[in-house]
Amino acid sequence: MTSPFTYSTTFVLDRLHFHECFSNTAIVERSLTAYLKAMIFLLVGSLLIFFTEISGYFSYFLIVLGIVETLSIYYRQPWWVTRQMLTRDANTEVTLTLDEIGIHSRSSRINTHIVWQDISEINKTNNGLLVIHTKGRNYISDTCLSEQARAFLLSKCA
Repeated sequence: MTSPFTYSTTFVLDRLHFHECFSNTAIVERSLTAYLKAMIFLLVGSLLIFFTEISGYFSYFLIVLGIVETLSIYYRQPWWVTRQMLTRDANTEVTLTLDEIGIHSRSSRINTHIVWQDISEINKTNNGLLVIHTKGRNYISDTCLSEQARAFLLSKCA
């Protein structure tokens, strides 16, 4: 009789890990529709300056808001990674465990467990696996997994 599969590894939530997570999971849209809200802020602010008697402060506020919105879309990845690096979870060590029950990750502040029944699909990305479950999405880097662990994960959702 074979023993149940168990795999455990550790990794650090550092800047490189966050860049990899973002680049493999985020859907980045650079089309004109992504900038629609920013264009509306800029247009309304400009129209208020030129065609109404409303205080210039509100008009300039809308224009600056449009500029900030544009920058947040254009620099989405650096902004997201910087926000992650400012959290208390940055540079902490995470222990990832795969077993017959599910996927368990534990750090000094976070203790999560995803059971196999909650996982709807596991998708391969360029550098890892994207686990889609009832409570959201999680990314597991290939640098954390052995070939056996990767095969085990993919077999659980086949």
